[in-house]
Amino acid sequence: MSPRSIIAEPHPDPELTRAEDLHRRAVAENAAGRAARGASLARTGLETLGAPGPPDPQETDPSRDRSRLVSRLHATLAKSLVETRGVPQALEAMDRSLAWADRVDEAELTAFLVSQRGLIHFRGGRFAAAEADFDRAISMMASAETPPGVDLVRVLLNRGALHVEAGDVARARSDLDRALALAREIGFTQAERIVLHNLGCLEFTAGDLPRALRLMQDGADLDKAMGATTLQGVAHLDRSRVLLAAGLPAEADEALEQAATHLRRDRCWQDLGEVDLTRAEVAVLTGRTADARTLAARARNRFRRHGNERWRRAADLMLLSADQAAGRPPARLLAPALRLADGFGEAGFELQRRTALLLAAELSLDLHRTDEATALLASAGPATARDPISVRLHTRLVEAEAHRHRREIPSARRALARGVEDLASYQAQFGGIDLQTSSAVHGRRLAARDLRLALDSGQPSALLAAVERSRAVTGRIRSVTPPADEHTAELLARLRMAADADAAASGVRAQSATAARREIAHLQAELRSRSWLNQGSRAWRRPVGVSELRTAAADAGADLVTITETDSELWAVTITADGRMRRSRLGDPDLVRGRQRRLAADLDVLADVSLPAGLRARVAASLRGAAADLGELLAPAFDTGDHPGRRPVVISPPGHLLSLPWPLVQGPAGRPVTVTPSLSGWQRARSGLAEAGPNGCSVATVAGPKLRRAASEAAAVARTWAARADARDLGDAGAGEVLEAMGMCRIAHVAAHGVHQGENPMFSSLSLTGGPLFAYELDRGDAVPEHVVLSACEAGRSTARAGDESLGLTSVLLQVGTACVVAGVARVDDDLAADLMERYHAELARGADSAEALCLVADQVPTPSPFVCFGAAWRG
Repeated sequence: MSPRSIIAEPHPDPELTRAEDLHRRAVAENAAGRAARGASLARTGLETLGAPGPPDPQETDPSRDRSRLVSRLHATLAKSLVETRGVPQALEAMDRSLAWADRVDEAELTAFLVSQRGLIHFRGGRFAAAEADFDRAISMMASAETPPGVDLVRVLLNRGALHVEAGDVARARSDLDRALALAREIGFTQAERIVLHNLGCLEFTAGDLPRALRLMQDGADLDKAMGATTLQGVAHLDRSRVLLAAGLPAEADEALEQAATHLRRDRCWQDLGEVDLTRAEVAVLTGRTADARTLAARARNRFRRHGNERWRRAADLMLLSADQAAGRPPARLLAPALRLADGFGEAGFELQRRTALLLAAELSLDLHRTDEATALLASAGPATARDPISVRLHTRLVEAEAHRHRREIPSARRALARGVEDLASYQAQFGGIDLQTSSAVHGRRLAARDLRLALDSGQPSALLAAVERSRAVTGRIRSVTPPADEHTAELLARLRMAADADAAASGVRAQSATAARREIAHLQAELRSRSWLNQGSRAWRRPVGVSELRTAAADAGADLVTITETDSELWAVTITADGRMRRSRLGDPDLVRGRQRRLAADLDVLADVSLPAGLRARVAASLRGAAADLGELLAPAFDTGDHPGRRPVVISPPGHLLSLPWPLVQGPAGRPVTVTPSLSGWQRARSGLAEAGPNGCSVATVAGPKLRRAASEAAAVARTWAARADARDLGDAGAGEVLEAMGMCRIAHVAAHGVHQGENPMFSSLSLTGGPLFAYELDRGDAVPEHVVLSACEAGRSTARAGDESLGLTSVLLQVGTACVVAGVARVDDDLAADLMERYHAELARGADSAEALCLVADQVPTPSPFVCFGAAWRG
């Protein structure tokens, strides 16, 4: 190669040289999502060439290069304008662009411009016109003599995105796969990043949320590797929609905040309207109807100014949904809903049409127009596996209400049961407990209606069946061990170091502690995000039937008590050991929650060994009073009509009552108590233990740091089992050793400090040598012990999520397969814990089951015990 060939020579026309540079920069700004900056650069380029308008028919311009560049500058300006000013102005700029292209008469250029016009139609919600332009452009490019290149990648990418928006998964996949292969072939990395992101949007449309998040993450990782910031605002906006569908409204709102920051800076008003509309969805899901109305109205105004009818209708539909949730009269909402359904139908947006029809059908039922609602339901059509989960569940809900209005109660129950099954199947697509539990939020209305229908029937069996259908679904999902991931392991190691740094700096160097906490928050967020990428088994089990639970109660010689809350009422269904079943209404749930808080606070205070004797006596009296009050409020659930004595009782409470110290509450107090997220989970764990049998009893014990008696407690527990089991005292083992031991033993005993993180329960932890062991890590093993004892403060606490699923150290262990967990639901004194646990294991070794053993040792110590047996009672 000669030196001349690698040295850039100046263009003979300096104006063209400057305009070409401005055009390149404008294209780059548009690609990065900075439309306002792109428009400014394109206009400057056109002014440089003296061609801000259409060509003068009287002018003769010998320069094809100039006409070609002017044409492309107008097209680039059009792309900016559709984001910042709206569709009409963008199409005017495209008309000017095509007029300049006529002077060049090049098929390749015209094809590119036609594809650009298609993109503008697409952004304006004019799908038919957009598809026609994309098809024509691809046909022209295919017949061109030049090999396919950057322009073909772009038009395939855009047509693929159009098919995604239209819900045509097969055609979208064909276009995007082809675009990805061609982008990689020609080294068009920027387009490759966008294609990966759009493939993520495609998987979202197809209903595979973990794969959608993974592809979006792959695109973001490619962006980072390039050192680029490609369409950051749109990327955050699209990701927020997936997070919202996964039941993570707070995380979706955070992504929308980031999207708005980018889009507002770049004056991308259309996309900002979509941000407001998605925020309105978040507000509806979280019950903030006033915020939802404000956001939807603002989005509608943006879309109207942009001339985008498709999105304007979507905002109107969201506004009507918010109005319905706020309790506005249905008679005022029905006609607008029907008009929207017609408008969506005429424009070819089938999913939105069906959504509007479902809303109209529900409003008709509210007005007692059952025949009209039935006709609207028939027009909307049945729910299918291809529908978004919100549409599927809404269909089931309205079907059930229509049956109820026609007094077809069995059919109503079947519709609701199918909806709960739809939700369980949806939850099972996720490979991590975090998303499995969070996605239950979509079933709140369905579960509430199911419970109300069961209560109206007056039948205890109907109420119990309804509770079991929707309770603790994550415990019925078949788990999948995520693949080994070096990056995740590295993040966990860094998180342990940051947690240790925070502990060391706390109270000493405020600046260091603040920096450590920022690092902790960042690492936790990244680890959570990575867990969302894991695919689930998509396999789940139906709840145990009522007749099987009655048989199990008799077989176990135990009373089974299910407590549920609906419409601000607490109800219980009790199955006694002799098979009798009844339901009862309990005390005011607000009073129950108040006494629960008082009981927990008193237990925390009593854990302070330095408490003066007089104050200790007053706190103990307060605790006894709270326990008595709770017993009175909940008494009907435990009134079996006989004298149960020390007969075991199994309690399945709502999520917010899981952390109640049930063995202290009058009623169950004095009896062996087992607490379980669901009776189905209890029966399955019990059956699993029976099948496992007493073949060997390997025991592993471990002691955490900074607990005076932890080492002696762990050693004493190991000695207790030494005569009849393979008992190993791991001493001050770290998190990795403990996880490894958990995969090989039947009993694991951990004496350590425990921390429940209410805001981020997957990072609740046990303090071990070398750093904490997080609940997040327990969700990543492929084997767990049958019985785990967490001799630690707060390890039995959990956070109830919006769908009444619970998260915490104990709940994660139960969900991944541990049959029984004994853990504290409050702070506990080191001496009390050590004494209790040594006595507890002695009773286990003598043949008592875990609930019996806890009950026995509670009588042997002077201070109330915060330890609870969760899951199913274990016997060696």
